[in-house]
Amino acid sequence: MRAFQLSLRTAIAVPFAVLFAATVALQAVTQHRQITDLIDQESVRLLDAITNTSRGRLAEFLEAPFLIQRSIGDAIARHGLYQPGNLKPLYQHLQGIFSELYTNHQQISLLSFGSQTGEYAGIRRDASARSGFKLILKDNSTRGLMNVYEDATPAKVAAAFPHYDPRVRPWYAPVAQSGTAQWSPIYTTAGERGDVTISAASPVVVKGQLVGVMEADVRLDTLNRFLREEPLRGQGQIFITDAQGRIVAHSEPGALVSDQQDAAGQRERLTVAQSASPQIRAAGPYLQQAPAAEGTGFRFTHVGEQYFGRVTRYADPRGIDWRIVVLLPESDLLGDSRSANRQALLATAAIAVLGLILGLWVIERAARPILMTAEAANRIARGEWSTGIEKSSPLLETTILVHAFNQMADRLQRSFNQMRELLIYDSLTQLLTRRGLLEQANWTEPQPAVLTLVGLDAFRAINDNVGYGTGDRLLQAVSERLRARLPAPVLMARLGGDEFALLHLSSGDAASQAQIAKTVLTLFTTPFSAGADEVMVHASVGVVGGHLRGDDLPEWLRNASIALGEAKRRGLNQCVVFEPSMAEQSKERARLATELRQALEKNQFLVHYQPVIELDTGRVSGAEALLRWHSPTRGMVPPGVFIPVAEESDLILALGDWVLRRATQDIAQQLPHLPEGFDLHVNVSARQLIQSDFPAALQQVLATSGLPPRHLTLELTESVLIEGDAVTGQRLARIRALGVKIAIDDFGTGYSSLAYLSRLPFDCVKIDQSFVRNLLDSPQNAAIVTAVLNMSQGFGVTVVAEGVETQAAAQRLREMGCASAQGYWFGRPALLQDMDLSVRLLDGDGTGSLPTPSSTPSTQA
Repeated sequence: MRAFQLSLRTAIAVPFAVLFAATVALQAVTQHRQITDLIDQESVRLLDAITNTSRGRLAEFLEAPFLIQRSIGDAIARHGLYQPGNLKPLYQHLQGIFSELYTNHQQISLLSFGSQTGEYAGIRRDASARSGFKLILKDNSTRGLMNVYEDATPAKVAAAFPHYDPRVRPWYAPVAQSGTAQWSPIYTTAGERGDVTISAASPVVVKGQLVGVMEADVRLDTLNRFLREEPLRGQGQIFITDAQGRIVAHSEPGALVSDQQDAAGQRERLTVAQSASPQIRAAGPYLQQAPAAEGTGFRFTHVGEQYFGRVTRYADPRGIDWRIVVLLPESDLLGDSRSANRQALLATAAIAVLGLILGLWVIERAARPILMTAEAANRIARGEWSTGIEKSSPLLETTILVHAFNQMADRLQRSFNQMRELLIYDSLTQLLTRRGLLEQANWTEPQPAVLTLVGLDAFRAINDNVGYGTGDRLLQAVSERLRARLPAPVLMARLGGDEFALLHLSSGDAASQAQIAKTVLTLFTTPFSAGADEVMVHASVGVVGGHLRGDDLPEWLRNASIALGEAKRRGLNQCVVFEPSMAEQSKERARLATELRQALEKNQFLVHYQPVIELDTGRVSGAEALLRWHSPTRGMVPPGVFIPVAEESDLILALGDWVLRRATQDIAQQLPHLPEGFDLHVNVSARQLIQSDFPAALQQVLATSGLPPRHLTLELTESVLIEGDAVTGQRLARIRALGVKIAIDDFGTGYSSLAYLSRLPFDCVKIDQSFVRNLLDSPQNAAIVTAVLNMSQGFGVTVVAEGVETQAAAQRLREMGCASAQGYWFGRPALLQDMDLSVRLLDGDGTGSLPTPSSTPSTQA
């Protein structure tokens, strides 16, 4: 029984409709979320802006009274304006500066002075006065009364108050007692107006004695006007409360105090819950829950509109602990965006419905040719390449689809044939590929054969020096010579990169294998023409012979690769015939590589240091860092065993980086305890040096360890310097620019070309130990050492002789003019804390050293 299946029309139409509906719903949800997120972000931004602006303006607004008082207090002290019993000089000064200098400071309603003897003089801002100011005075001239005059002069008394004593006012006593400027509590002023105010008061000191207190009143109604003038407020509200929740000021109309009076006769201030503003009252519960921390936000809904609030503490150590509260309605943030969004969403839904109807019609028209195309594709899948479709369709797109399908059917067979050609033959050399070779060797009966695997030596250096284009032409030239020179029958393939496989269908005995290998190597004795270049390239060969069945060719290729690897390890232009023991050695190298990787992860490596000795003085001038591996299963593994394995893999990069970091850290930590000018020598492999980021990595190592660059010398072998002359020279120049020195290690065993020595930057030459050990017995070696010393003197570089094992050899080197040496006679490699730093003697009892100085490295090195 067939399972239920949908028709093509239904299968396309239903998802199409669902997609439209989901798109509209997703758009609605996304727009709602975006608007909500936008409102949240805008509210935070605008609340922060209003709060910060208000705090800054309020601080400036409230600081002005104290600045004015300090100026007046200084004038009273310097000019002697205060004269007991006669305050005329003082109030004239107050009137002058108030009317001329501070008339724009609208927040200050009164400037006054109260003396220690109970006298009082003040200038009050009053719009009913002709000059805009009124004088308030109590001194000997008022006979114990506090007179309020109609103008700024004592001409006509408007009101008089007995028993007034400034010393008992809330602004006087705290300042007189503490001797510091303070804000008073909010209170009702004495006088005919009874203003609700807060006073800024400062002590006035003359010749070290307190003579009175200066006062500047700030009326709360001016603070209201100040909040209303906040430019960013919009339709929002700003109000200030004290720590008890009573309103100090607000940006809305309405009183700040009630008609009721407390026990002291002061009119009681309104709390947030008693405010005339419904929005302020609605915010009251949230203010009680909000902590006094900086910038606490909240939101609430009032009469269908959402409000965003922010509570910020404003504190002044002179006596103010207030809370600035900002309320913003949502309409201030985005206006009518929500309404516009709903309208846009409805329009989108209408368009989506129309689009759905149109899409269903198009699907109906397009379904038939699509079904026809699907049926034709099934026929092609069954191998019917001649399948075609009639090109009758009212839709342009389906007509194009049918036409394209017919073209595909016509060309598909040719494409498969061409693809097979690419899989069988290498496009660069036209030799067989690995797959092609396996298909050609498809015989089932064993046949005598010899397989040679040819690998070009140092091909990567050729690409680096002459370019990849020349490298490709060289591969073509090699393949052409192989085809032309090798006798038939032979199957030739390029396995990838610079490796060629040659399958000779001839006797597979040992003599035949040797003869074929010799013939192959002979092909590389003359240069190859690579375009306009003549390139000399050597090759290494791995050989496998015997009777071959086609199924065994993959194993022969693997064994030949093992033999080729052994040939490359033996040097240039080598040939190695595969032996079964090589497979086990290959597996052993693979196991060793795995253990090396684990050893690096488990920190099983050590750094030993072999001292470098100045032959003239016998002092230790430096040390060479040598890598040691202490395996828990193998014990101490010789470097000659694991270093070649590391160089065959990428592990040499990680090991080299580890040694460089550990050695620089060790020496940097112990540098104060080491001999002056101590020089650390670290070997650098060719794989490290060719990394483009090596100079930058070296700079990072020095910065991390703290070792000054002048204390580091990198040792490079001659072969490293030769393989990449141009690139290497630039890289060495960057390294030396850091202040790091370069030494040529094992000098004399490589090319020893004065041409490259003159082009490459280096600071030191290390004579190979093979010349030093036989120095006394071999005149030839002595001549070589003498030549190296003379050459180094000409280049202006230092020389270190390696492998010094006897005092006689050391004495002879010193006589020849060699500056430094290292070897077992001076000390074997050891941990830094165990390295002997004593002075070595070349003359005397022959012990080779004096007692070790006390300044040996710490055991923590």
